[in-house]
Amino acid sequence: MESSTPPRDTAGAMSEENVKTVRNAAEAFNRGDLDTWAGYVAEDIDYQAVEGAPDDHGPIHGKDAVRAYVQDWQDTFDDFVSEPVELIDAGDDNVVAVIRISGRAKLSGVEADLTYAALYTIRDRKIVRGREYWTREEALEAAGLTA
Repeated sequence: MESSTPPRDTAGAMSEENVKTVRNAAEAFNRGDLDTWAGYVAEDIDYQAVEGAPDDHGPIHGKDAVRAYVQDWQDTFDDFVSEPVELIDAGDDNVVAVIRISGRAKLSGVEADLTYAALYTIRDRKIVRGREYWTREEALEAAGLTA
């Protein structure tokens, strides 16, 4: 007997899950809940800040090191907010996030407001790789997409 149910688009469902993983991680981060945020990060994550940026210390390996990196951002700014402006399914387990960060530096009082992009690779609902870029176009190009 043939089934009349069409085959499920598992790639599409997985893409939605990948975007949801990045969104949920961002929401936890913005709540200041780094324990929940860390639950979306793989133990062996490979991460890199924007090359040449003041916070670029080279490749960051492992969940604890990445957690220290993001904790530093929260410790440096009052009212620190990091919100995804756009989340793009970039295929092949990749998500491009355009992110706006803002806050006031605790030591200088200088207001910060910056938008950058990141390319995340997701496996088993965990972020296993992250690369930050100055622009959305650079992140899309890194994902093999044209802007």
